Amino acid sequence: MSKNKKARQYLIDLQKRRSVIAIIACAVTFGCCLFATGMNIVHYKDMEWEVSDIFRYFTTLSNMLTALAAAFIIPYAVNGIRKKRFVYPKWLAMFHYMSTIGTTITFLFVMIFILPLNQEFAVGGANLFLHVICPLAVLVSFFLVESGYRYTIKETFICLIPFFIYVILYLVMVVFLGKANGGWEDMYYLVTYVPPYVTLPIVLAFAWLVAFAIRKIYNTLSERRQRRILSDWNGSMEPVEIKIEVFGLGRYNGIHGEANDLSIPYDILKLISERYSLPTDGLVRAYTRGLTDGIEEKLAQAGEAVKEKKR
Repeated sequence: MSKNKKARQYLIDLQKRRSVIAIIACAVTFGCCLFATGMNIVHYKDMEWEVSDIFRYFTTLSNMLTALAAAFIIPYAVNGIRKKRFVYPKWLAMFHYMSTIGTTITFLFVMIFILPLNQEFAVGGANLFLHVICPLAVLVSFFLVESGYRYTIKETFICLIPFFIYVILYLVMVVFLGKANGGWEDMYYLVTYVPPYVTLPIVLAFAWLVAFAIRKIYNTLSERRQRRILSDWNGSMEPVEIKIEVFGLGRYNGIHGEANDLSIPYDILKLISERYSLPTDGLVRAYTRGLTDGIEEKLAQAGEAVKEKKR
């Protein structure tokens, strides 16, 4: 097999590898979040407390959202193995980012602010898994899932909205209502030692730094992965050779994919276009012709198989 054909096969195998990693990472996230929440429920029952009280904790809410995001991604990853193309909607990528921000804020906030004040609440019993092990597993899993998207500053603010809403709700329930009037106790010690007007800016700035750091790391990893995608392609290839290889990639996907469920890997074609200074629309046409050729060949093979059965 030539080097260029190996590179084409590399692009095909890469999609399968991405899908498998996504399935494993999201399964770990889903399992950890459910296990952590279940342990917390059992703990509350053992203490004869109201189980409904656990849903006032941001830790519980963020874990539930993260489990939901991971569960939504798994079917796309399974489909990615079948289609040799791992993609999922931008809204789901944002949802995954948002929930990961929540669990990471929980971990860092507990380690920095809660642990010095209440070690038992921070890492005692079931909380060790809920506050430390689970958020770390979720964060690593998030970095392993390759969505292909780049998160912007604006999207980071959007993904912080659920946290901002919770902070407002927390202040209302703790400060304005208070436990005596049916509100909440200051379970995160946000206003126990300092007034709210000092706590609020610190908490919001802390959340922004966490979200920005996650965004920076994820975008950097994503850029490095994309640069590696074409690292095996021969840099001295002629335009005709490149279009032939793109045609071959389309033909492969046409043969192995479903005719009613095919897509154009525009991100990959865009990278090829930028590397070899070729018009993207020309590569799209070459890929589409290969895709059509592959579909027709697949249909022809199916027709021959039917004829053979009738004989």
